[in-house]
Amino acid sequence: SDGMCCSLLELGVEKKYLTEAQISGIEELPADAPVGESNVLGYLGLDDTVLDLDLLPNRPDLYAIENVAKEVAMLFDRPLHLEEKKVGKEVPSSFRVDSKTSSCPQFAIKVVRGVKNAPSPAWMKQILLASGIRSISAIVDIGNYVMLLTGQPLNMYDLDKLPSASLKVVDDYEGEFKAMDGNSYPLQKGDLLVMSENEPACLAGIMTADSCRVDDNSINIAIESANFAYASIRHTSNRIGLSSDSSLRFCKGINPHQAERVLHLAASLLQEICGAEVVEETVNFDTLPHQKKTISTSLSYLNGRLGTSFDEETIISTLERDYFDVTKKGDTLLVEVPLYRIDIDGEADLSEEIIRILGYENVPSVLPNVSLSSRGVTPNQKKEREIRRYLLSSGISETITYTLVSKKQAKKFAYLNLDEPLVLANPMTDAREALRPNLSYSLIEAASYNVAHQNKDIAFFEISDIDSSSYKGRHLSIVLVGEKKAQGGMKKHAYGFYDVKGKLEGILTLLGITPNRLNLSPWNKGGEEIHPGRAAIISMGKKMIGYLGELHPLALEEYGFKSAAVLEIDLLALLEMKVSPIKASIPSRYPSLTRDLAFLLPERISYEEIRREVLKSSPLITGVEIFDLYQGSQVPAGKKSMAISLTLSSEEKTLKDEEANMALEKAVLSLQSKFGAEVRS
Repeated sequence: SDGMCCSLLELGVEKKYLTEAQISGIEELPADAPVGESNVLGYLGLDDTVLDLDLLPNRPDLYAIENVAKEVAMLFDRPLHLEEKKVGKEVPSSFRVDSKTSSCPQFAIKVVRGVKNAPSPAWMKQILLASGIRSISAIVDIGNYVMLLTGQPLNMYDLDKLPSASLKVVDDYEGEFKAMDGNSYPLQKGDLLVMSENEPACLAGIMTADSCRVDDNSINIAIESANFAYASIRHTSNRIGLSSDSSLRFCKGINPHQAERVLHLAASLLQEICGAEVVEETVNFDTLPHQKKTISTSLSYLNGRLGTSFDEETIISTLERDYFDVTKKGDTLLVEVPLYRIDIDGEADLSEEIIRILGYENVPSVLPNVSLSSRGVTPNQKKEREIRRYLLSSGISETITYTLVSKKQAKKFAYLNLDEPLVLANPMTDAREALRPNLSYSLIEAASYNVAHQNKDIAFFEISDIDSSSYKGRHLSIVLVGEKKAQGGMKKHAYGFYDVKGKLEGILTLLGITPNRLNLSPWNKGGEEIHPGRAAIISMGKKMIGYLGELHPLALEEYGFKSAAVLEIDLLALLEMKVSPIKASIPSRYPSLTRDLAFLLPERISYEEIRREVLKSSPLITGVEIFDLYQGSQVPAGKKSMAISLTLSSEEKTLKDEEANMALEKAVLSLQSKFGAEVRS
């Protein structure tokens, strides 16, 4: 600076890269610094150009500067120059290594003796600083420099601080681990740990133990190059909240085939910078296959996938430019993948490599030739739309509720589908962990929310697919809560059994299904959700396809309702039911007669059973209506009194009283023989 002395902090270097002495005072230059040098930043190596690479997850190899150089050389078609260093003569080693876990298939150590630790040379400090790594000492900096260069994290142990000349990797250690940062971290089974004579030496892939860290007095060094399972390193790092440049690279994925080379590179730098006197042979535990991967592909596949028309020479030259070895056998191309390209697995990856190099502009932009045919809606879709319109016109609002519910909620109102619900393997929350096996509860839950927010009169319906372990269907549910109002609220009544029954009958009429195709039987499922005396099971033959009725008083209290009724039915059973075309019925030209009939019968017999039996007894009986029903003190126990009105008519003539009376007698005889009915005078 003109007129004053500066610290590196004042020149723009961040605090994390500086020592306390550098932060608090001016920077002291070496004695051979040229006097009057105007390009101070250039002399200090602070004028370098830093490339900030935004790496994608599918290219972990680019966390190595060498591989970035390969990529740049390939993209710009320039010659590549990688520095190779040699160690020289190595002596045999007595060091022992082992791995007791499949999460560490490769673990290598190279021992270097007679090292003199000191500050790193300026060029190495500058490279580390430009890469965001603080310089510590020559030994540690060499490990970081090799990691930046090759992508392989190295760990440096002070050999003299290890309990023995042996290291092994385990994953069953439980206890405290004191790291070189001075903090202790709790370890559990599954965490990878490097041990020496049952003493922790390194939290694998993350940080060295404080007990065997390298310091200024370290003379003999054990260099580690290993391959740890990325999932294990990521899990441990996230759990204890400790990460490093090494753990970052292990989590992304590293080249597992370069242990010998990186150890030689580190050892040669220790000889060059720290004057290492003895280098021992590498000791390696290795269960990995190191053969290059070969992918078989063809010109037609590559062009077909890309939609291009590249010739064979262009494709082969492009792959070779990208460091792939290609052998041609007939129409087949055998492509040998470089060991460091751990992201390449198959033919699709090769096609992506080709097009990213040659340019995406070579992919023609052509709209797909898809012939569309307008087939309209299916018969079932048409019927479903008609049902929706009918319910909407009846003042019932359609809802769309969550398909996912909790396991506890999945067991509520489980009457129509008794199958086990499908449960998500990894739910975002316990409230949304299972596919609902039935539909009614979702609407009741929505109605309860509305009632709690002062919207007390609810009419909801929903149509939804239902899937469970061995069941697949489509359900319709209707929930009516509170009161139905008419004439601006001057007339109103609480929703009940006959409201949902009326909606079912309206749907059956809409679909052309006669009421006798379904059977309504008294509720016999028990529980505290459906009212036992005001509910019915809907059956088709012997199969239950739905239910309807009012909610149990305990359920009303639970959900905050004063009154509520529910219907749930297997909609597919209705939609797929075969029906006859609707035929016009010509009214009879002749007058009809009416006769009333009152009788006693067992209380278990329903009006529906009576109606069907009376209609079957004579073709002259064309209508049956109930107009009185009584159970009380004037009727014997177990009995009930029922009065019905019969309509009789003929399309051929005017009926005489004798003919009407004969039809009435047939009806009485039929009721007596089948139900034990007693005619009342």
